[in-house]
Amino acid sequence: MTFVVVAVVAPFTGQNQSAGDIVIGIIGCLAIAALFWWLRGRTDPEAQFRSKSKQRQAKRIKVPDNYTAIDIETTGLDTSTARIIELGAVRIRHGKPVAKFSQLVNPGFPIPADSIRVTGITDKDVRRAPDSTKALRRFLAFIGHDTLIGHNIDAFDMPIIRNEAKRDGLKPPTNQTIDTLSIARHIWPGERNRLVDVIRRLGIAKTESHRAESDAMQTAQTFEAMKRL
Repeated sequence: MTFVVVAVVAPFTGQNQSAGDIVIGIIGCLAIAALFWWLRGRTDPEAQFRSKSKQRQAKRIKVPDNYTAIDIETTGLDTSTARIIELGAVRIRHGKPVAKFSQLVNPGFPIPADSIRVTGITDKDVRRAPDSTKALRRFLAFIGHDTLIGHNIDAFDMPIIRNEAKRDGLKPPTNQTIDTLSIARHIWPGERNRLVDVIRRLGIAKTESHRAESDAMQTAQTFEAMKRL
């Protein structure tokens, strides 16, 4: 850098040079110095490492210890028409369950046979249960503003819950969600990653009950186990 300064300034330090020439020489010197400083930053391995480190930190997703795991049972699998027949949730604080929510819901029409076969929930079970408006209002009060964890929550549970809320004149929830199905697909690509597959793989349980509160608890256990992988 010293050589560069001398090379630029020297031609303008003679006695016959005007003040303007000297100023121009100094400006040129500063410009070249700035160029060298910029190039040094571009080629400094430590500077590149620090930049990449900051990028990694910016992209890192904070894994919550406080959240609510949820699950629903429905009259079908079509998110545009399915109605909720059971709501379940487990509130987690510091990785441990502290409160549970379970509510059967009367959909207002006979439960399809396929749904009865999977869930075991019958018309008799929901006959005295509250309608979706009352049940969903209680559910939304329970989950509050918590981050919600669910298995296939983004493609199934939340679209149905939001549809029910809109249908009942309630404000649809806008909680942040984390989908354990997406996480499982990332950890075990190419494998079957239904909730029952994942809980067996992680040694949590051998079967999935297809009841909302129980499945919500297994989802929370799944999330906690995957955090340790």
